Amino acid sequence: IDNNLGEAHISLAISLMLNLWDWKGSEKEYKLGIELSPNYATGHHWYAEWLLFNEKKEEAFKEISLAIELDPVSPAIIKDKGIFYYYTRQYDKCIETAKTTLELDPGFIAAHRILSLAYQGKGMFEEAIAENQLWGDGTNNKIKTDVALAQIYATAGRKEDARKIIAEKDIENILSGNDYRGIALVYAELGDTDKAFEWLEKSCDHHEESLCSLKVDPKFDMLCLDPRFIKILGRLNFPE
Repeated sequence: IDNNLGEAHISLAISLMLNLWDWKGSEKEYKLGIELSPNYATGHHWYAEWLLFNEKKEEAFKEISLAIELDPVSPAIIKDKGIFYYYTRQYDKCIETAKTTLELDPGFIAAHRILSLAYQGKGMFEEAIAENQLWGDGTNNKIKTDVALAQIYATAGRKEDARKIIAEKDIENILSGNDYRGIALVYAELGDTDKAFEWLEKSCDHHEESLCSLKVDPKFDMLCLDPRFIKILGRLNFPE
């Protein structure tokens, strides 16, 4: 109907990125969409994610900062700058940004998840557990909260508590989107690398969107040198 609608190209771009893992196709659509609608904050926001996922970190921060300039009261964009700080191991800046998001919108529950991740990255496990609970209470998604809690427990050395969470349930039959990746992380922290890659393969089979951050997520540092990790990246179609 209108091939010059930049917003439509941006929507196509994120679908190609998250749903098809078509990195070249999505990059093309992001650039075209931004060219057509340069003041569309969401375009810069989502293209920043593409850049970060492909380890173009300096460019990613420029794009997410431009998105905030264009829409300075968007809690979603500000929160995602926080996750950029998390992915680049700048945990204090991540915490500061997440708290700014909550000051702007105290009901923006996703910010508690970001705080939990950053506190975990700093080894502040009690704070991470508390923020994870706030995230779970706000979303009312017990399964995701439990999977995240198991991962925190395993990282904190509370391995039996972590195993108890995933052993007490018929876990595979109650998972929802992006939870297979979460279980992989639990097993990675428990030291069961074979199980971790088994669940990462399942995550790929379910085409979980959260796998897009695989190259930059600190929680996968312990697996990234394993040849099986390179195989997983190949399934995600990342350019070599």
